[in-house]
Amino acid sequence: MTAVLLLTALAGGLAGDPDMNTTMVYPPYGHCMGIYRAGQEQLSMLLGGMLSFDDPQGLAAVLPDEWDTSDPGDDDELAVYGVNSGSGHVIYNASMYTLGYYGGQGSGDAELSSPHGIAATTDGAVYVADTGNRRIAVLKRSGQRISPNSFITGFTEPWDVALDGRYIWVTDRAGGTLSRYDSPEDSSPQVINIDTPRGVAATGFGRYTNGHDAFQVVITGDGSSLAKLEDGTVTASVSAAEAGGRFFNYVEIDYHGFVWVTDSVACRIHKFDSSLNLLDSWGEGYGDADNQFMHPTGLTIWDRFGQIFVAESCGARYFWVGTDIRNLSVSSDRQGCTVSGLLTESATLIVNVHYPDGTLARNLYTGRRSAGTFSFSWDGTTLQGNGVPAGEYTVRVNAEPLYSSRTYFDKNWVDTINIDDTGYVAPSSGGRRG
Repeated sequence: MTAVLLLTALAGGLAGDPDMNTTMVYPPYGHCMGIYRAGQEQLSMLLGGMLSFDDPQGLAAVLPDEWDTSDPGDDDELAVYGVNSGSGHVIYNASMYTLGYYGGQGSGDAELSSPHGIAATTDGAVYVADTGNRRIAVLKRSGQRISPNSFITGFTEPWDVALDGRYIWVTDRAGGTLSRYDSPEDSSPQVINIDTPRGVAATGFGRYTNGHDAFQVVITGDGSSLAKLEDGTVTASVSAAEAGGRFFNYVEIDYHGFVWVTDSVACRIHKFDSSLNLLDSWGEGYGDADNQFMHPTGLTIWDRFGQIFVAESCGARYFWVGTDIRNLSVSSDRQGCTVSGLLTESATLIVNVHYPDGTLARNLYTGRRSAGTFSFSWDGTTLQGNGVPAGEYTVRVNAEPLYSSRTYFDKNWVDTINIDDTGYVAPSSGGRRG
């Protein structure tokens, strides 16, 4: 059993209820042996009781260059770094079978004081927002060990750090700034004034970006809102209240440019498109059930395969990016119908209308589609333009995610419509998932 899974898991089962929110899904048993939640018991087992979970904060996940293989399906060999703020440590998997830790409360070169955010690169650089020491600790991983390398200083309360493949981004909560560094040695960073920033994420120059433009997202107003920046200018924003949330904490950007935010009070994860339009919110409040969180904090997504790691008050969670269909409906237009809804994640989408005997009457859409709203109309005819006979027709919608979860999971939705002898299409039955 690998340490990265024990770092992020506790034994459990897979989500099987078709009505369950599947924007985030649990990995299949064959991938993680049914393990997707970790608590103190698992941490003590691996570290011999040396550390306890104490105010978990930021997370980072990368595939180290030295672990990378030529196998494109080798999707679980990740290094995961988690900040244990209360003890001043970074906990990480030293190998795929053992955990290690770095730091301890203090102001020395190899110590951390109430750290928060963290970021890492595939070549072993690890950046930690060493909040209490007012610095960014730049660490170097070599094999299984982490050691101090240098520091970025000049902050009042550094809170989070993000990498976009070219720049280093740092939020200073008390200082009210977002700073961009070309390198750890950059003595003249670009500084942008931001209202009480907390979490930050950045994208645009990394290996897995799907070609989207460079932008940054910052938690502002000390957790009350989220802002998108391009070229130093805020181009979109949304408040926690507008998203049905309470307190934004950490933020992440995935391969497709979608934005994920932990809500530590509402105990949910909110997902937005790149313009900060809400796509979905996952989680049913505080608790230890499969669909609940215990005050989630840090969040990281491995972009290549869509693996999600979430820190919470007493441990960590492990998910895969899934997909879901929200607000799906079939509306009658007398001589046809319109199928509309919202995809919560980019997916391969198929929309078909079937004859009463189950054979295909008309394919309305087949192909990859980005997250967001969709609408497809049918005029009640075949592909050749002929009207179809009267009867009860079935509308089937299937969404299959593009990430690793596609190998075992898809989402289906079924509805029926009635067409009379005049070609009139009666309203739908309301639909059901399957």
